[in-house]
Amino acid sequence: MSDVPARPDPLPADLPVAPPADLPVAQRAARPIPPPPGRPIPPPPGRSTLPPPPPGRPAVVVGKVVEVTVTAVHEREVEVRLADGRTGVVGRKEFESAPAVGAVVPAALLARDDPKGRVALSHEWARKQLLWDSMDAAKAEHTPLRGTLTSVVKGGAVVDLGLRAFLPASMVGEQPGADPLPLVGTEIDVMVLEVDRAKERLVVSRRDFLRRERRATERAAYSSLKVGADVPGTVVSVADFGAVVDLGGVRGLVHRSELTWGHLSAVEDVVSVGDVVTVKVLDVNRSKKKISLSLRQTQSDPLEGLEVGEVYDGAVTRVVEYGCFVKIEATGAEGLVHLTELTEVGGYRPDQLVSPGERVRVKVLAVDRSKRRVSLSARQAAY
Repeated sequence: MSDVPARPDPLPADLPVAPPADLPVAQRAARPIPPPPGRPIPPPPGRSTLPPPPPGRPAVVVGKVVEVTVTAVHEREVEVRLADGRTGVVGRKEFESAPAVGAVVPAALLARDDPKGRVALSHEWARKQLLWDSMDAAKAEHTPLRGTLTSVVKGGAVVDLGLRAFLPASMVGEQPGADPLPLVGTEIDVMVLEVDRAKERLVVSRRDFLRRERRATERAAYSSLKVGADVPGTVVSVADFGAVVDLGGVRGLVHRSELTWGHLSAVEDVVSVGDVVTVKVLDVNRSKKKISLSLRQTQSDPLEGLEVGEVYDGAVTRVVEYGCFVKIEATGAEGLVHLTELTEVGGYRPDQLVSPGERVRVKVLAVDRSKRRVSLSARQAAY
């Protein structure tokens, strides 16, 4: 037997070989180590394992929202066809109802693998991103959105715009302290104030929408109002100085001097809140947003029908120290019968001769249309 040791069997060619000991550490780490026999070589870090698109067709970028066509609907998944011709898959639960084959739906490419080598997509994520895009556009273009006020929360309310939006309490109405509770379950129009996609924060305002609509209505109303025109309106408030009338978006004032041709004791004697009236436009000041109206000028002037020297039937409306006032039935004009024209006999007070409501015959002595005065005589009407 020879003293020479037996030669060892040669190593397999695919067995990993350790780097030489004399190599620097940095170079040792940089040398790749082959995988064990029978195992596929993994892709380099950061490279997608998705199947490549067919030659000549554009690839779909991860995260980009695209339109895909439904090709098959299964119990747990929906197969689709991408624009580049590849087959994709979307979870069935991401659809509220089963989509029809051939329908085009939005989807976004996900950075994950599918066991069957298909492109993994998300319809729900794509739909959400499209909604955020529409919120950004609405804010930039000042476009109003319509949604349902679903609930009242601390500090405001929640509005469903497809995304959850917060409506601050100060933004519910034009007037401070507006209560959002009566609006729950109703559709409202809002303006987008703040969009933060990263924090999923969306803030809206109903107040800004209402102001915008009111200003648009005011501009249209001021443009349509013509001085001298008769327009319909509704009395919304009364005060000692007159009545405020809503003309359908803008409001005007009927001064107490323009309420009636006759004597006015109180504004409430002529109009009340809620009355529908026809008024004449006297003046429109667009810069100061003031509209002057007249109620009496929509009616005939009772002085126009009076003839000096004519005798009329009337009724006593007021008794004063120096005489009484009589309203003429034929025209509605009211005039003064001085004490000296009540009777030829002296020594009597007016209240000893007539009383309110008493019917009398009077003669027209004078009519001053500029001062709105009518002089009457009871004693001369007797002749």
